[in-house]
Amino acid sequence: MKIWQLASPKNLQRSTAPDLKISENTAKVKVMKALLSEADVASYAGSLKTKYPLVLGRYALGQITEAGESSFMKKGDRVYLAHSFEDELSPDGTQTAGQTVDGYYRDFVLVDENQAYVLPPSVSDEAAFLIDAVALAERVVEEMDLKIGQHILVMGGGLYGNVLCQILIYHRAVPILVDNNQERLSRAKKCGIYYTLPFDETLKENIMKVTGGKCADGAIYLAFNNRIEPSSVFNFLAKNTTATFCSLLEKPLTVNLENALKNNITVKGITECREHISSAINILANKAVSFSEFPYFTYQEEALPEKMKEYAEILSSGGSLPEQLDVFRFIF
Repeated sequence: MKIWQLASPKNLQRSTAPDLKISENTAKVKVMKALLSEADVASYAGSLKTKYPLVLGRYALGQITEAGESSFMKKGDRVYLAHSFEDELSPDGTQTAGQTVDGYYRDFVLVDENQAYVLPPSVSDEAAFLIDAVALAERVVEEMDLKIGQHILVMGGGLYGNVLCQILIYHRAVPILVDNNQERLSRAKKCGIYYTLPFDETLKENIMKVTGGKCADGAIYLAFNNRIEPSSVFNFLAKNTTATFCSLLEKPLTVNLENALKNNITVKGITECREHISSAINILANKAVSFSEFPYFTYQEEALPEKMKEYAEILSSGGSLPEQLDVFRFIF
């Protein structure tokens, strides 16, 4: 079996590993495509806690080549491989692909029902790489117990923020997307997000124009390439509402709770969403999310080291990764 293994920070090597053998409740998956995520770049650069040596790759698509007798999957199924899955033997009951266990930058992987999700034909490969963003949005909707017509402030207009706003619309809430990047706001408009506001001194006045003179009914801060100061969300919320902070990486996020305490604002944190993957697949199957405005690039797997190095240099210089889907084809 061929793998891309990170032997140490910035030392990604193509190597081999023993062949995999299925058990009665597992299936063998041929990895077809894998996403290059910020988490993979952070592990490569050494800024994300990672146990070496390790196969990177958090998100991938594959096809079942063999299935055990008790497996619900069958040969030929196209599957989405989740980055986080249950493992009773791990300290916290979960594992993370490409961080605590080997990820998907390889030609084959063994999976069970906790790790692989069969995809319907109506979910394209391109759409499948949005499953995590949609699942996170579904988790946010559930945690905040949103009501129809509520005005919800979304701070951070990258891919995850854009998708979140579309899911809020899907659930008949009213998102107000805020960002300090005009390109993100313009992209959101093209994706059908009506209220897009710049983060400047006019923000509170503009929010109250949208809501009819009130502050927002809730807020979500997305810590993905977000330059907005996190504590600022409390300045735009009504009393007795909820502010949710989302991050999928182990990044420090300093939040001053003074204004939250003054206004009895509930603060929640969300870092994973695996229980909502199935509902995310269903939403994508129904074409409820537009992503055509985000660039999608496909590379052969040989380009991995060069692209990793390029992106690691961007992060180390304090920059943000380009907002695009970089997908690598694994045809060994």
